[in-house]
Amino acid sequence: MTMSLLLMSSAPAQERAIALDKPRLAQAPEPLCFCWNDGKKIAEGSMACIRTTQGRRLATCGRVINMMSWDVTENPCPES
Repeated sequence: MTMSLLLMSSAPAQERAIALDKPRLAQAPEPLCFCWNDGKKIAEGSMACIRTTQGRRLATCGRVINMMSWDVTENPCPES
């Protein structure tokens, strides 16, 4: 009697599985806040060599109130 109950309660083969959780990213998500430099996204807090009126300078990507902005230093970019 137990055997017949198990067969009758099994789900039909055509029924699709339902995902309980959303798929997770395989890598870290892209930062929400970033600056642009030469067509590339630079994460908040990262330094980059940007073009200024005084030539290329090191700058840090940061936030001013709710806008992303570059904090430019007096240091010229290192030669590579």
